[in-house]
Amino acid sequence: MMASLTCVVKPSTDPEEYGTLFGQVCGYGDSICAGITHNATTGTYGAYSMCNSTEQLSFAFSQYVKGQQNNANACNFGGAATTKAAGSQSGACSALISQAGAAGTGTVTSAPSGTGGSGASSTSSKKSAAGAVTVPSFSFGMLQIGACIVGAVITGAGMILL
Repeated sequence: MMASLTCVVKPSTDPEEYGTLFGQVCGYGDSICAGITHNATTGTYGAYSMCNSTEQLSFAFSQYVKGQQNNANACNFGGAATTKAAGSQSGACSALISQAGAAGTGTVTSAPSGTGGSGASSTSSKKSAAGAVTVPSFSFGMLQIGACIVGAVITGAGMILL
């Protein structure tokens, strides 16, 4: 994806500034950041929502510049961005980007081959943002629950005796 962008985050930009920069560029219109949106409540994920913050911010910068008729002067953001020539994606990556669409809101139904080259990609009917996302959880068995209850009873008895 990064090869196809025309306005990217400068390497010298402090990641501490990213929040302000996201607020600025996404504040110019909902469509600019639609491709990187991630909302677990509604289950809405942009095709690039799984990318790292530098890639997402660069995507948003490029979307804004596209909306400004590719005016290079629109790619500044207080010195945090720079223009570059857009390259083309090759191999399996180009197919994934094609499915994502120009705005990054399309449904990607293929998975990268993982070979790093132009390999075949597997298809799936699932519609999800990323397969490696896990939700932290705590599991308690009957032994742990029983131990907590015994501990609570002993603590309560001790408080009454005092």
